[in-house]
Amino acid sequence: MGRLGAVVAAMTMFGAAGEASAQCAREGEELCQSSQTYRCEKTGNELTPIFQNLPCAVNVPSLSGTWVGSGHQSPAGDAGADWTIAMTINDGGASIDYPSLGCGGSLSQTSRDDISAEYHESITYGQDKCIDGGNITVRFFKGNLSWTWVGQADGQPYNAVAVLKRK
Repeated sequence: MGRLGAVVAAMTMFGAAGEASAQCAREGEELCQSSQTYRCEKTGNELTPIFQNLPCAVNVPSLSGTWVGSGHQSPAGDAGADWTIAMTINDGGASIDYPSLGCGGSLSQTSRDDISAEYHESITYGQDKCIDGGNITVRFFKGNLSWTWVGQADGQPYNAVAVLKRK
């Protein structure tokens, strides 16, 4: 490798290490960045990520589980603007319960990736207490589930938002 090639290689390694160096919290810690393993080593007075030439995989959070929280609806319905939610997501499907409203039902998945999903809601009990046929979008964010609902009743559009926590 010529002199220019060595300089480019050194800059590339420094650039990759520079990106990960802010993530080093303690000596010996291993980082996974761009599917490669780096080990935090003391170099002088600094912790520096050293490339290990080992592939790694980033753990992707799972949407599966039971999620609970309070929803806020606009405009407010007959039961008010705030109510409780319990949503269960698994590989085979999902369900929704609104305990304080006395209704709930099944969710048909319309799209999904590792951190988000969209569902069409079918209220199967308490139909006189909840709007049927809404669409729910969930997104995993900072350990919680960002939840939105949109639907309509008698030509009036409604929407609701919530932050759900894993039960």
